[in-house]
Amino acid sequence: MAYFLDRIDAVPIANTNFDPQFSQWLWVLVDALNENISDIQNALNLLTAIGYTQTQITDMNTAGQLSNGVILYDTTNNEYVGRQAGALVKFTTTPYP
Repeated sequence: MAYFLDRIDAVPIANTNFDPQFSQWLWVLVDALNENISDIQNALNLLTAIGYTQTQITDMNTAGQLSNGVILYDTTNNEYVGRQAGALVKFTTTPYP
């Protein structure tokens, strides 16, 4: 299922007495928000595991920064790693298809 998030069409300014710099700031804000919404949409639709080294993954787990259900990509060993029931597990794969 693909997710489609609404964008902000325009700055809803009814008053024309605003300083031009403020109006420009609002337009830049809307553009930045729309870019962030697009990034979030892509992250939801094109879920990718973030790559970390084996040492980084171990350090994050030791520091308690990883929660159950997280999926990471171990760039040292070229394998997917997740956290299940409080422990790190690796996902074994076979060639596609």
